[in-house]
Amino acid sequence: MFGPGSDASRVSWSGTEENNVSMSSSPRKLVSIVTPSFNQAKFLEETLRSVYLQNYRPIQHIVIDGGSVDDSVAILDRCSKAFGGADYRLEWISERDQGMAHALGKGFGRATGEYVGWLNSDDVYFDRHVVETAARELENHTDADVVYGDVALISENSGLWMVWCFPNFRYERALRGYIIPQPTVFFRSPVVKRHPIGDLPVEGVDHAYWLEIGRDQRFRHVRRVQAADRDHRGRLTNAWSDSLEKKKKELRERYGRGYSPTLLDRIKDTLVRVLLRFRGSIYLARILFKKQLESEVAFPLWVDSRRKVIHRQFTMRIGHRPDLGPTPAGRRMHAGLAARERS
Repeated sequence: MFGPGSDASRVSWSGTEENNVSMSSSPRKLVSIVTPSFNQAKFLEETLRSVYLQNYRPIQHIVIDGGSVDDSVAILDRCSKAFGGADYRLEWISERDQGMAHALGKGFGRATGEYVGWLNSDDVYFDRHVVETAARELENHTDADVVYGDVALISENSGLWMVWCFPNFRYERALRGYIIPQPTVFFRSPVVKRHPIGDLPVEGVDHAYWLEIGRDQRFRHVRRVQAADRDHRGRLTNAWSDSLEKKKKELRERYGRGYSPTLLDRIKDTLVRVLLRFRGSIYLARILFKKQLESEVAFPLWVDSRRKVIHRQFTMRIGHRPDLGPTPAGRRMHAGLAARERS
């Protein structure tokens, strides 16, 4: 998995239409995956392929495009023809909407599967077993309403930055700003039918939705890298970075019923984040030293060097929280990575 001009290697990735589906003898439940999109042509095809390459069937992939003016519609038209099949349907519409929450509401309304995933058009499923894993967890754990996993953070051009692990869902953690990774989430269908998402705020819609459903629904965490979360200049969370912290406080006031974090909560959160960085390093080792089969990666992942990725695992800032490091080294590295993406 070596990047251009780097000292590392590129993951062996097949961008072909051969998805090596492993079918069981018994009928499987339909899984619907909803992808809201707007002017994401640069990333859209990787997203679509990462779903098509899943070894699970049947899949209904629904893309709600907000009237893109780039090449998104051409990509959707081409891929819907190339990826068609009796057990795989890529359905899409392109029309102006009122933002991500509205698009998701339309997509969830069209979903006919017993399980429903949510994958944004700049993210990808990590390997070919993601949908199979989520469906199996929901099938085997009937007390779970929502399953989610861990994520790899990747750059604009699919370079590996680090692995981000998450704790088990607790409502108080969500009130303190602990999100769960949206690209890894799968719901039982009644969850999205009972809890319409379309009226929620556009900014931080995922955080708002976890708080909306979190008191009534049961979450199950799968300790596995299920998706890759792409960080790039155009992503909405970067555009809204100044307002997201304010939005978190507003959500805590709305859903918290008077809850206020204590100093002990903050100390515990810091310790949990440190421990999760170390857990992520275990996943990272499997990826870097190819313990995970290269042929199973569902997108063209690459790394600049093992040493740099390991360094980032322990120093890089995530999103808008300090995590392990508002350290000078961490800040310099984050700025350097962003500059490299622009070059």
